[in-house]
Amino acid sequence: MNLFQPKPIWSAGLILLVANSLLLAGVARIQGRVTNGTTGQPVASQTLQLLMPRGGMQQVATAATEANGRFVFSPNDLDTTSFYLLQATYQDVNYHAPVRFDAEGAAQVEVTVYDSTRTAPPLRIQSARLVVHPEGGKLHVQDMFAVRNSAAPPRSYVNPEGTFRLRLPQTAGEPTAAVAGMMNMPLPETLSPGQTPGDFFLQYPLKPGLTVVMVAYEMDYVANQVELKDAVAYPIDRAELLVSPPGLAVNSRLFQPAGVDSETGGQRYSAENLDANTALAAVISGRVGPGEPVAPQAGGEVKTLPTSMTRLGGPLLACFLLVLLWGLGVGLAKEWPRLSAQKTASQLQKELAAEAEALFNSLADLDELFAAGKIAEKPYWKERLELKARLVATLKKAPPALLDSYATRHTPR
Repeated sequence: MNLFQPKPIWSAGLILLVANSLLLAGVARIQGRVTNGTTGQPVASQTLQLLMPRGGMQQVATAATEANGRFVFSPNDLDTTSFYLLQATYQDVNYHAPVRFDAEGAAQVEVTVYDSTRTAPPLRIQSARLVVHPEGGKLHVQDMFAVRNSAAPPRSYVNPEGTFRLRLPQTAGEPTAAVAGMMNMPLPETLSPGQTPGDFFLQYPLKPGLTVVMVAYEMDYVANQVELKDAVAYPIDRAELLVSPPGLAVNSRLFQPAGVDSETGGQRYSAENLDANTALAAVISGRVGPGEPVAPQAGGEVKTLPTSMTRLGGPLLACFLLVLLWGLGVGLAKEWPRLSAQKTASQLQKELAAEAEALFNSLADLDELFAAGKIAEKPYWKERLELKARLVATLKKAPPALLDSYATRHTPR
């Protein structure tokens, strides 16, 4: 009989271990407060959504604020090693805040919302950057505008008739647009045509502070010359034109030579203190070989901000990389991806799709580990840069069908 005495002790220990595991699984807790940044008062009865970016902004839980603006999430199946976002929709504008868990599985999150207004606040372009390079018979143009809403008291600008307005050359191809959202995640936006040919506007709410707007388009370059005439309806503190390759000629009364970009070898031109609706005009000319791409420059380490790329649309990848590098003062991306491959073989597409999918997921997993404090900063940056370099290299070889697929399946909702 003595031989059987340890068995119930072992069983009790196993039960205790399982019970502890179940308790730990339910320890996760998210709490905080929602404050109105316009009035400084707490926001009562505000619904909040807990979103998982890895799941395509999948909603995993909801909560509501009390009279004092405070809220609590405590779902039993919350994974404290994953990355989450809190979303509050206030007066038709979505506001987000990242959720970061501590070692005990708790997270304190403060969400700030603002009153909305349809009256245009003082808007300025703090920085504007036009990145141009010819390739074959096309001139590729990437415009990036850092728009500052300095309303006092702070309010979000909401207007269905347009919050951000710009003018593009009438010879430009169909433009695409995105804005940099939470953690610089690119959010595709519809660029609507205005009443005059070449005029466009965005309906994206401009929140207090800085909003980065990205616009991309192409122009025919068959005559080895093209004229830029981009303009915005706001004053510009500083504008920059970056042209690659450096052998191209730039004729402009507005932009002045500002040296060679140390990162790309491209030529930089600058202008300052421009009035609203000033045309960012320049004539670009010079011969470029058929299909000749702009070669990236080697050397130098580039840091990017941590962000999940799992749902990134393929056509917006270039904008995303550029805005991250621009925000760090790096200039035209050495990682500029060539997103227009010529081959369309189905087997190649399948292989590239599988490889790109694996790299997207690896980047997301790495970001989640970093956000949860599971990996040190130095190895995180090293591994992330390596993964992103492999991803860019894969997308360079992608046929158009694969990029269209990622635009459909990986665009943030």
